Amino acid sequence: MGVQTKTSVTEAAERAARRAASHGLKVKRGQLNAVQRGCYGTGPAPFGYRRTKDGERSLEPDDIESGIVERIFREYLRMKSTGKVVKLLNSENIPTRKGNKWSRQAVSIILTNRTYRGRVRYGDLDIRGQHDPIVEASVFYKANALKRKRSRTRKRTEAAT
Repeated sequence: MGVQTKTSVTEAAERAARRAASHGLKVKRGQLNAVQRGCYGTGPAPFGYRRTKDGERSLEPDDIESGIVERIFREYLRMKSTGKVVKLLNSENIPTRKGNKWSRQAVSIILTNRTYRGRVRYGDLDIRGQHDPIVEASVFYKANALKRKRSRTRKRTEAAT
């Protein structure tokens, strides 16, 4: 076998880097095209949904999980606290998809995920998805307005101390 020169190793590395960059651009372009058609992107379906079996990147509400999502929004608007919602879900032994206990972060992610109001997002692009919403837009906006208000109040209180 011949000895590889430093130049040939560098050239091979550069070719590999160009192929990887080209592949990355193709993946991003595919994700963007899917979202433009209203399809949910890559990764697992959000809690409350499952992927359809038709091979498309679309979602359908999961009967049990979607009811929990609706309840999270309803209870958050009633209790005005993610911590209280977490305590309620855990006290009733309602598990997450993986069978774990709920956390404030998990509830917060659900409250801010636009997928639940029937939207799909990729970067700055936010359009109507092909899937059915689990919560009405008005409920989503009320919950997020409350969340922003409580976040600002908490930041002001922390700054004062």
